[in-house]
Amino acid sequence: MTERPFKHQPDDYLLYPFNRYQACRYGLDGTLTDVRSGEQRSIRQEILQLADRLAPFAHQLKATAALEAVVRQAKSPHSEAQQMRDFIANGGSLSGLVQKHCEIWAA
Repeated sequence: MTERPFKHQPDDYLLYPFNRYQACRYGLDGTLTDVRSGEQRSIRQEILQLADRLAPFAHQLKATAALEAVVRQAKSPHSEAQQMRDFIANGGSLSGLVQKHCEIWAA
């Protein structure tokens, strides 16, 4: 946060499509591959680890409540990605899925 110990190289972005696919398809349960080490962890684990590192800065910026909301979501077993897959598997249409999520996000 206050230092940049790692400088990205152009080849680092080769993993971007894989990581993005994992996030879109599996949500917080997706696998994120670290470009430096090649280590794979769940997106959920990465978010929780990042939240720990951000906590002092959130406190300074009076953003603790927002960070805590992110942590609660990351710790929740509820997965919107799984809900979407279940909706389609149960015969739902793509337009029905979009409508359902628009209602959820608007609430």
